[in-house]
Amino acid sequence: MRLIAPLLLISVAIACSSSSAPAGPNTAAINAACSDQAKAQCNKRDSCSQGSFLNKVVYGDEATCESRLLQPCVSALSAKGTAQTPARIESCVSQYSGVSCTDFLDGNPSGDCVPPNGALANGSACGASGQCTSSHCAITQNQVCGTCAALPIAGAACLSVIDCGRDLACAIPNGATAGTCAAFAQSGGACLSGTSPCAAGLACVGDDEANKTMGKCAPTATTVGAACDALRKTIANCAGALGLACIPTAKGSSVGTCQAITLVEPGATCGIVGLNPITGFTECHAGAACIKVAATDLTGKCVSPAADGAACDSDVTKGPPCLAPSRCVPSASTGTAGVCTTPNATKCL
Repeated sequence: MRLIAPLLLISVAIACSSSSAPAGPNTAAINAACSDQAKAQCNKRDSCSQGSFLNKVVYGDEATCESRLLQPCVSALSAKGTAQTPARIESCVSQYSGVSCTDFLDGNPSGDCVPPNGALANGSACGASGQCTSSHCAITQNQVCGTCAALPIAGAACLSVIDCGRDLACAIPNGATAGTCAAFAQSGGACLSGTSPCAAGLACVGDDEANKTMGKCAPTATTVGAACDALRKTIANCAGALGLACIPTAKGSSVGTCQAITLVEPGATCGIVGLNPITGFTECHAGAACIKVAATDLTGKCVSPAADGAACDSDVTKGPPCLAPSRCVPSASTGTAGVCTTPNATKCL
């Protein structure tokens, strides 16, 4: 289900991290601006979900969301070459009420929420986009520091949405591990899963990736009990951001009704409930990950996120994960095991 990556991307694009404010006369302004931004982002996350579902999944609650998102802002304001300022952040905060949920969920900032053009040339080490003359710091999925680079364009290679900068999806064909950056198709537009994805709140109905048959973007179902098709063959599936999953009403069928996703705690079984027929869907609470014996398994067990600085593994069959915005930075050049690292743009030298 598409829920989290673009939300993290927009947070990192606007700023980037530390757990303490830099010394100096602007400390109060920096803390105030970053606190206001964190509150605005977490409130928007709530308003674009249902029953605080997105905050509950990623952080557990809004208070934790705000305390975690404060970190990716404070140090970015004292990072080398940055053009970001407390005043610009406060201006961004004032614009949040006018941001659509589609743009928010797809990581498409506008106005003063777009990172400014910093002083660092392409090729320079960075931790926040506002440091770069290109306004884009290219940071891979499991790293906290990156390199200033030109903004990605449609067709650029990607491993995840983080590689595609702003307002582009990372379209990965079924069964592949890499894809290309692609513009989001809008309502009524032609789409193909893994190649031409639909914007947030839409589903690609009637496409066939194997035969390269295009479908059409249609609004996802948004209420409990609404008709849906889990495989999107005839109608759209349910809005995952609203905490809904499509539960088939008969054996062997993908057509059913939208039902609320049940959030479960660490140690509980996660994923599909029942099989033939499926009777429900569970998802892990508060940043826990659904760790599976095999990546293709339909169920797994919720594992709590590791503390900042603790051991982690980004492999979905191993874990534990990290609590956002920390990332599991590998301890070796190959492999997925590492340490949960909080982004700190001042340390990306």
